[in-house]
Amino acid sequence: MPPNQYAPGDTVFAKLKGFPWWPARVEDDKDVPAKILRQKGKTKGPLYTVFFYGSRDYGFFGPDLIRPFDRTSVERDLKAKKFKTKDLETAVNQALDPSLLKAKEEAEAAEDKEEEEEEEEKPKKKGRGKNVQESKKKKINTTKKKVLKKKPIEDEEDGRKNKENVRNKRTVNDDIDNDRKKRVMRRTDNGRKSLSTDQDDSRESPLIRKSEEPSHNGHIDKSEGLELFKKTPEYKRIYFIRHKLQKLVYEKEAGQIPLDDYAKISQVIKEIEDSKMTFDLLRYTKLGKVVKFACFYNFEGDEFKLNQRCQQLMKNWKSLVVGEPSRLAVEQQEQHEN
Repeated sequence: MPPNQYAPGDTVFAKLKGFPWWPARVEDDKDVPAKILRQKGKTKGPLYTVFFYGSRDYGFFGPDLIRPFDRTSVERDLKAKKFKTKDLETAVNQALDPSLLKAKEEAEAAEDKEEEEEEEEKPKKKGRGKNVQESKKKKINTTKKKVLKKKPIEDEEDGRKNKENVRNKRTVNDDIDNDRKKRVMRRTDNGRKSLSTDQDDSRESPLIRKSEEPSHNGHIDKSEGLELFKKTPEYKRIYFIRHKLQKLVYEKEAGQIPLDDYAKISQVIKEIEDSKMTFDLLRYTKLGKVVKFACFYNFEGDEFKLNQRCQQLMKNWKSLVVGEPSRLAVEQQEQHEN
C-alpha cells in the first residue's frame, strides 16, 4: 500500500482543529449512516471517513491530517501518562482494545432496554393501584350500607340516635384517615417523606435520611431523583463495570468460563475493589447480584483468588445494607397506603 493510504478498518490518528491527535478507525462509506455521509464534501484528492474512539463521532480528513497508529509507541506513551486528558486516555484504550468500546455500547443498550421496560411497567402499576382503590371504596360503601341496614328505625327518636351514631362513626373514621394521611404523606423540609406527626415536624425521622439531590452518597427518592442519579458518572461507571463482570461470569455453568478469562475477571474485580461504593449504587446497578454469583462459582486452579475477593467485597458491603430493610419497609408501607 502506498504511503499515507489507509484501508477500512485501519486504526489511525486523525487531527481535528482545536483537538490533539485522536485515535480513530477508517470506515467504509457503505457502512456509514446516510445522514453522516451527506456531510462529506467532494475533493480532488482522497478524503477518508473516520470514526473517533471515545467520542464516537465521525469526521472526514485528507491524508495530511491522518497519521499511522503505532501500537508499540502508543502503549509506551500510555504508560508514561503522555495523554493529558481522561477522554483521550479512554479513546486510546478503546483503540488498543476495541472490545472495550463494544462492551460499553452493549452496556448502554442494556441500560436503555431496562429503562424502557421500567417505563412500560409504570402504567400497569398505576392501573393496578386505581383498581385497588376502587375496590376499597366499593367495600367501604358496602360496609356502610350494612351498618345502616343493621338496625331498623323503630321510631323518630331512635332514628335520630342512629343518624347521630352513623355521623359520629364517619367523623371518627375521617379523623383516623386524615391522621394516617398526615403521617404518611407529610414531607420534611428536604423533600423526603416522613413518618413524623404534627408534634414531630422539627425532627427528622430516623428511618429516612435526606437526599436533597441525587448524590451517590445519599438515598434516592424514586419519584424525583432516580432518573438524575442514573445520569451521574458514578452510576454509569459502576453500571458499566457490572455489565463487564456479568458478561464474563453470570449464570455460567461449572467449567464454562475459560481459564483465559480469569485475568479479565480479576481486572474487573480490581476496578470494583478500587471503587467507592454506596447503598444506592449497589441497589440500582444490581452489582451485588453478579458479585454474589461469582462468590460461589468454582474457578478451577484459581491463581487470582477470585472467590475470596468476591466474598470479601460482599462482607465490605454488608455495612451499607445494615438498617436498610427497615427503610425499604417504610417505603413499601407508604406506597401501599397511597
